[in-house]
Amino acid sequence: MIYKMKLWQKIFVSSFFISILLLGFCGIFTTVSAHRLNLEKEYAFTKQLTNQIVCTLTENLQTEAKSIKHAGDLLDQIQKKTVPPYIFIQLKDGKKLIYDGLGKAPEPLRYDFGYKITMGNVYTQTIQDSNHLFIEKQFPFFGKMYTLVLINNLEQIYDMCNTQLKTLFLLCGILSLVSALVMIIISFLITIPIKRMNEAVAVVTSNYYSYRLPVTSADELSELSGNFNTMCEAIENNIKNYKLAIDNFTHEVKSPLTSIIGYAEILQSPQCDEQTRKEAVNYILNEGKRLNSLVRKIMGFLVIETDQLDKKRILVADMVHMACMSVQMKADMKNIKIKHDISDKIYMYGDEELLVTSVVNFLDNAIKASKERSKILIEVSHQDFALSELIIRDFGSGIPQQELNKITELFYMVDKSRSRTHDGVGLGLSICKAIIQAHKGQLFIESKEEKGTTMHIQFPYLGYQRMEKATLDLFSST
Repeated sequence: MIYKMKLWQKIFVSSFFISILLLGFCGIFTTVSAHRLNLEKEYAFTKQLTNQIVCTLTENLQTEAKSIKHAGDLLDQIQKKTVPPYIFIQLKDGKKLIYDGLGKAPEPLRYDFGYKITMGNVYTQTIQDSNHLFIEKQFPFFGKMYTLVLINNLEQIYDMCNTQLKTLFLLCGILSLVSALVMIIISFLITIPIKRMNEAVAVVTSNYYSYRLPVTSADELSELSGNFNTMCEAIENNIKNYKLAIDNFTHEVKSPLTSIIGYAEILQSPQCDEQTRKEAVNYILNEGKRLNSLVRKIMGFLVIETDQLDKKRILVADMVHMACMSVQMKADMKNIKIKHDISDKIYMYGDEELLVTSVVNFLDNAIKASKERSKILIEVSHQDFALSELIIRDFGSGIPQQELNKITELFYMVDKSRSRTHDGVGLGLSICKAIIQAHKGQLFIESKEEKGTTMHIQFPYLGYQRMEKATLDLFSST
């Protein structure tokens, strides 16, 4: 049933039972260990006392030349004056009892906590519900062996153990109640952030993305709350960006459509002359092409995000050459030189058409930002001829630092005035970023105003190694 409990209840139940078990185990272990130690001390004391009484008994009987019959009188004196009141003396001739200072019959052993002393002449027995320690010591007297038995009543030791156990159980009960109360409070306090997070999830689910959790400490739950806030902020920003993208897209489509409809109405007018008709047709054609390009870019962006790529082995020099050919006319119009010196051995795996498109976009932006008679540099770095980084550097107007984190967003343009004059709608870099990410790469942009911009396109080397190995395995199998 514990799996049906709430988290704070699980914390309380598990920690409560574990603490009780540990407390009980430690208490019982300590009590039993102390009890065994006391028994061993009593055994050592009784054994030493037995040896002393045997020496005293034999010396007195031999010195005064008395018979064993007079031992009873001597043992009476020793019983009264020498030994403690809880120790008793017996003297045996074989199995015959000559002297008995106890006067009680043994009974079956009551309990010993797993520590029953049975070592030949040392043993324990129960007499009238009390445990007694028996130690036997044999000694010769006039050529005959007699046995001295010392009987130690262990009732005080066992009573002490019982008292300790009762105290332990009482303490366990009190501590259990106190710990239960403390654990309930602690477990409830620990799970408060989780409860707040559940409530926050419900709030965010109802489209209130600006909600934030309070972060009041530095523990793991507060860290989780901070990550939750970061997630909500990212979702809120993404939604705002997508709304802005939709608004921009609507604006980009609405303006040319309105003009196309207006020119179409002019064409239907009987007063339309030949010159006006040509202007209207040209405008409709140009705007239609621009709308078609816009739709293709949007569709291409969506396809890229699904990661449906036709990857194959590409020579980087060929890819860069094709991209440079596509923008050469624009570069010549501003007398801009595009310089690159790439080895024919450098390769990568990817969708050639999309990669060429991304390089064309980078070069197109570089040309737009560059002044006349400037230059654009294309450099590469590799590992074992596998492309690791492609660098495109221009020396143009650059990008303001506050704009660097936004230029890859949909429909975002640093220079808003370039929307019409350069046939741009802010889709180029967003598509480039999507293409690079679809190839497991990363795009880093460095820029300084009036000094130029550098695009760093980095690709994972291990991915090429796996692709190259798979290709070689395929060829070797065929």
